[in-house]
Amino acid sequence: MLPPRWRLAATSVVVVGALGVAALGWWYADGRAAGPLDSVIDDRLISRGEGYEHLLWPLADLGSPPALVLGMVILVVAAVRTHRRPAIVLAALGPPLASLVTELALKPLVGRTHFGGLSLPSGHATSITAQVTVYLLAFAAVGLPRRALLRRALIVAAPLVVLGVSGAMVSLERHYATDTVAGAMVGASVVCALALALDAWNRARSARAARVPLSGQAGRG
Repeated sequence: MLPPRWRLAATSVVVVGALGVAALGWWYADGRAAGPLDSVIDDRLISRGEGYEHLLWPLADLGSPPALVLGMVILVVAAVRTHRRPAIVLAALGPPLASLVTELALKPLVGRTHFGGLSLPSGHATSITAQVTVYLLAFAAVGLPRRALLRRALIVAAPLVVLGVSGAMVSLERHYATDTVAGAMVGASVVCALALALDAWNRARSARAARVPLSGQAGRG
């Protein structure tokens, strides 16, 4: 499923993401205020976002639960058209799994709040990053779409969408900046971990299939 260089990149993302989320979760555990980095970034984004709320809300909504469902449907349909089972499984399971890890495990475990609501990691940042990561691993990694210009444009747009959704959430005072950083790490690392597991399973299955004819020939000899 994954070319070697993408496999290495995915492994790096899992390691860095896990360490990053652990560090942020430990540092901001049970926190109820902005940290030093948040104070620098948040104030600038909030001030620059004033008067543009009508544009920021639709952008932030790209990380909402309804958008997650729509994004999953689009990714699954596209994966089905490739006839690649690991890609279909990754598209169907990756984003919801990442969101569940954030909402049901990490947010209660860390306990950081923003205006009274659990905030680290950001669910919106987790959702949009997971969807973007599925596209990169299931499609871009194997040269899809075939048109190089379109593929390159989508690869460039992918991190910009994540930054846009994350920045909008901060500008609208829905999250601290470090919440969105942690969310992006969770989304990317969970999808990468699942992709690596599917890749290992697919390679093992291919290896077993290759050995079967050889064993049959040996028996006939």
